[in-house]
Amino acid sequence: MNKGRIEAVFLMIILAVIWGSSFILMKKGMLTYSPDQVASMRILFAAIVFIPYMIKSVKSIPWDKFKYIIIFGLLEVGIPPFLYTYAQMHVDSSSAGILNSLVPIFTLISGIIIFKLRYNILTTIGVLIGLIGALLITYFKIGSAGTTMDLTNSWGLLIVLATLFYGIGGNIMKEKLDNIPGPIITGVAFISLAIPAGIYLFTTNFISIPVNNSHNLHSLIAIILLAVFGSAMAMVVFSRLIKQSNALFASFVTWLIPFVSLLWGWVDGENISYLHFSSMAFIFLGIYISGLGEKKTIKAS
Repeated sequence: MNKGRIEAVFLMIILAVIWGSSFILMKKGMLTYSPDQVASMRILFAAIVFIPYMIKSVKSIPWDKFKYIIIFGLLEVGIPPFLYTYAQMHVDSSSAGILNSLVPIFTLISGIIIFKLRYNILTTIGVLIGLIGALLITYFKIGSAGTTMDLTNSWGLLIVLATLFYGIGGNIMKEKLDNIPGPIITGVAFISLAIPAGIYLFTTNFISIPVNNSHNLHSLIAIILLAVFGSAMAMVVFSRLIKQSNALFASFVTWLIPFVSLLWGWVDGENISYLHFSSMAFIFLGIYISGLGEKKTIKAS
């Protein structure tokens, strides 16, 4: 294993721990704050981290790349935080982590549709199997009456949509922004989105919420950790991972995230059942088969 691949694997493990912990941090943040407040605070606090670095770096960005950075920002750090927080009002953090595993599948799909990457029947089969896993954890529940189907609970599909955005964003970074340092891309994305996020926040009661009791203080700390580590630092590491490998390999970090989110869910008293592991198995199998399809296509070309 060469030095670059060793670094890529190391970065992937770090990301898995950070992002796998993000779901429980969102859950704790929403004990006090609304979903919109948590998502907006996440963007705003992460942007603050980047301001000192961006003051001296922004001039190095080619003007023709700004449009791609803005699109990347919306898809990676602008819209998904809101989708996740609203979904986690109805979906436990363990299930959210499992659904997040769909990112490699949507990285493939977006690469095929938008960037005209080649594909074959294995890719299609893998995508369908992975989506079965997503539907399983979204619509089937275990309760006192046993395993039941609830077609009215579609909140998990918000997370599926977020993984689609992540897949497109990863391809944009690799295909359109590969010559720009990752911290600069991420910094511009967060700072530009912090303006509308901050305007919204100051129309809410987030400042007036008291933090002199442990309950509210813990929620605020959870959101700060989510912003600094789960957003700012994680996106820098993710961009480095993409540049050390490719968008698809970087998206494989989502193979590891569910194990971290399941562990946190178990620690927090969530009901971990065979449905979680069955869904995860379908998604992982789909990713594996899709990956075989991509390798076969690359060799054929």
